[in-house]
Amino acid sequence: MNKQLVVIQRADRQRDELLATLEHLDYEVRAFADEQEGLAAFLDGTPDAVLLDLYVSDDGRRILDVLTSDKREIPVIVISRRRLMSDVVEALRKGACDYLMLPNSISDEGVLGHAMERALQQGSLRRENRKYRDKLENANRELLESLTHLKKDQQAGRHIQIKMLPETPKVIGSYRFHQHILPSLYLSGDFIDYFIVGNRHAVFVVADVSGHGASSAFVTVMLKNLFARKRSDFHHRHNSAILSPAHMLDKANRELLGMEIDKHVTMCVGVIDLETDELCYSIAGHLPAPILSVNGTARYLDGHDLPVGLFPDISYSEHRMQLPEKAVLTLFSDGILEVLNPKGVIAKEQYLLEALEDGPQTADDVIKTFRLDSIGEAPDDIAVLVVSRV
Repeated sequence: MNKQLVVIQRADRQRDELLATLEHLDYEVRAFADEQEGLAAFLDGTPDAVLLDLYVSDDGRRILDVLTSDKREIPVIVISRRRLMSDVVEALRKGACDYLMLPNSISDEGVLGHAMERALQQGSLRRENRKYRDKLENANRELLESLTHLKKDQQAGRHIQIKMLPETPKVIGSYRFHQHILPSLYLSGDFIDYFIVGNRHAVFVVADVSGHGASSAFVTVMLKNLFARKRSDFHHRHNSAILSPAHMLDKANRELLGMEIDKHVTMCVGVIDLETDELCYSIAGHLPAPILSVNGTARYLDGHDLPVGLFPDISYSEHRMQLPEKAVLTLFSDGILEVLNPKGVIAKEQYLLEALEDGPQTADDVIKTFRLDSIGEAPDDIAVLVVSRV
């Protein structure tokens, strides 16, 4: 099918020559001397291109604006008898594909044919770009809607995670527990809990799940549920597993492996005998290790086993020590190492010891000591638990 053109030009000999040339080039042409009729034909139909005489009337420039602003991206070629560079610049600036001078362009069929072919190709490219742009805009809009829903879901998940955290600060017997978690995303893979078991023991746990986001946050829910179940077993079934850090790590290891979600967890579980001030603890790959501060000195607790969720056949060891008066136990997730200035893990661990020698009494004190409140976006979740003997 021949390409269809609309020509809006005053009726005269030059228009007749133009129409004859276009028809010889196998274009189907509809010519209008009245600009309003030509514009109506353009708007009602779907021509492949339009040729507009810029001086068809005093409305020539307004007609050009209407033609070039049409969303169908139909190419427009401006033709004129006047040789004014300002007209050329204006026409091209408004979106015309080309500007042809009469009568030269008519007398050379090759020039006119090339101009028409180029204009039609440009129009085709514009329409394709419009389609791609519309598709991209629709895709971006759908993506934005999905991100908005995801953000709301994550905010809801974060709200639930906050509700899962224990009251802070909280005094159990002669010990004050104070926690804070700074998430790198809405959902955190760090977990802290502490609670009293019976009348004699306080249990605490700090965990750092590998990775970020919803899957890591899901593991923290599993851990919360595990310790809640075992605490309930103590009260209702006289099962003392909750008082054995090694047993709890073994149970967490088996449950996490059973989930088959390719996650592992570093953990530190501790049980304080409130009557004897004895601490029993187990460390499963947790870095940095818990730091004990007493009377201006600080040291890392001994004893390290493999993280939870990596190997099925693994045993965890327990360690016991007496907590002296004014003892302060500080536990971090490994996100703290990402924000310390010294280079290298050894230098960072030494920096932690030196900063905690005076034993900050609360998580808020630790936050101020390491300026964690000034961090805009943490590269990793940062969890802080401070247990102080009061």
